[in-house]
Amino acid sequence: MPAWLQNGDWLTILQLILDGLLLVLVLALLWDRRRKITSAQAQHVMETFERILAESQTLSEAFEKNLRERGRLIEKVMGALDSKLEEARHVLNRLEQPHGARPNTASPEKPGPSAETLAERILRLADAGHPPQDIAARIRRPIGEVELVLSLHKLQQKKPAP
Repeated sequence: MPAWLQNGDWLTILQLILDGLLLVLVLALLWDRRRKITSAQAQHVMETFERILAESQTLSEAFEKNLRERGRLIEKVMGALDSKLEEARHVLNRLEQPHGARPNTASPEKPGPSAETLAERILRLADAGHPPQDIAARIRRPIGEVELVLSLHKLQQKKPAP
């Protein structure tokens, strides 16, 4: 099978075939006109040409509808895959916790007067080698918040001392 058929470019091939067919019809019309065909014959050729154009339009609309439907299906599948991926990450985080440790299902810790701040805890976990996704899961905060604290800390480290 030729490579251009394997790539699924059949819509382009169909369009080229239809274009070729239209070109043949136009040439036939010109040839008949040159031979001084009767008006009935010319009318028949024109009706055939118009019928082919109408069928081409119908096919084009059906292809467009099919493509839109496939796009919606792909979006639906992608959404389902995203939710499954998030569920898998949650399971992975639970599995990575030390055996016998209680899963962190409680609400985020509220710092007391002697407890470390949220930023200090994020930095401590980052220094221990945990990635931002893991830190966010452990402290039950959005990943954007964790990444913001880490970015601000890096900027503060780069700033020259006054």
